[in-house]
Amino acid sequence: MAEDLIQQFVDGLIKEAGLEKMPESFKTEYNEKLGLEAQKRIGAVALKELSPEAMDEFGKLVEKDPDQKKLEEFFKNNIPDYEAKIQAALKEFAAEFIESAKQLKASIGK
Repeated sequence: MAEDLIQQFVDGLIKEAGLEKMPESFKTEYNEKLGLEAQKRIGAVALKELSPEAMDEFGKLVEKDPDQKKLEEFFKNNIPDYEAKIQAALKEFAAEFIESAKQLKASIGK
């Protein structure tokens, strides 16, 4: 998933959680944290789904310091239903974050 798509996901997540009116410093910090977490979730799904052979190939690819496009292409070619699996992981992450945000807002009375 390209960086700009992750940023769009994060922006939507902040808005859906009702946090878009928070101070800019808060949003900047959470943009970074949420973006990193989204990337971790995508990576975890991708690595879990790779066959042992594809995992070896992935190791060789990473040694060449590939750009995001090459990594994305590799995962699409080596993981059946890659896009659907990534979307499911991000949907799960979004639900967890939104629930946590609701709980936090309720606990501080906002």
